[in-house]
Amino acid sequence: MDIDAAADLWHLDEIEPVADTPGSLVYRARTPDGGSVVAKLLKQRGMEELAGMDYLAWRRGHGAVSLIARRDNACLLEDAGSMTLEDFRASHGEEAATKVFADILAELHAPSPHPPRPGLTPLARHFRSLTERAAPAHPDHARDLVWAGELARDLLANQNPVIPFHGDLHHENIISQDGTIWRAIDPHGLIGDPAYDVANFFGNPLGRPDITCDTDRILAIAVVTAQVIGCSESKILQYAACHAALSASWSIDGPVSEEDVKDAQDRLGFLKVVRDLLSSEATC
Repeated sequence: MDIDAAADLWHLDEIEPVADTPGSLVYRARTPDGGSVVAKLLKQRGMEELAGMDYLAWRRGHGAVSLIARRDNACLLEDAGSMTLEDFRASHGEEAATKVFADILAELHAPSPHPPRPGLTPLARHFRSLTERAAPAHPDHARDLVWAGELARDLLANQNPVIPFHGDLHHENIISQDGTIWRAIDPHGLIGDPAYDVANFFGNPLGRPDITCDTDRILAIAVVTAQVIGCSESKILQYAACHAALSASWSIDGPVSEEDVKDAQDRLGFLKVVRDLLSSEATC
């Protein structure tokens, strides 16, 4: 379905393009009653995001944007604003942004009276690019990647608890109108150990290893989020390290651009820092 068909289906007007990503086309539009909504049209590469739409349907607006309607590849979503948590972090600092993230995390992980949708992606399947890799994605970081693969297999074999969760929480996927009410967008729609839901937050803002590899920041995020999840700080860091390796694998496996290579280098740099932190913790 294209935007013209979606506009006819849902009687949309004042349509403006917002984003054109490898996986989707995103528009902001008006409904007949004047309300602002977001229309997201999944491309073939983005059809895996349907699991995320199942997650949004399950959350019913609690912590995440509401899924208003869906038809084939077209999704009509609540418009929660255009201010990102990265905008907020840049103006209010790390501690304030981490608090917003922790609040959203708690809201998203709050129990629901509704059964989860069957289309959610198991965490073990999500990790296949790392755990089923025959050879390291990056020869210069072979030891760290092998270590991360072994750690991921151990974590996945011992998930507790197992719940539905967002799976792609980071500064650009948490938005607000004015910095008061925040909502998560663009979930992967995973089911597994909720400690993984913190992992991608560490790696953002993208392209800023001076921030993401700062050990004080890493430890501060682990302390706050471990309290929300109800697990050890080590577990948060372990999943963060495994996600960094997984993300590097995705960058190498996909169309390798200069940006992919830079992102992989940043993720692998973060992986090394966290592995050293975990090793220091183990010897204390």
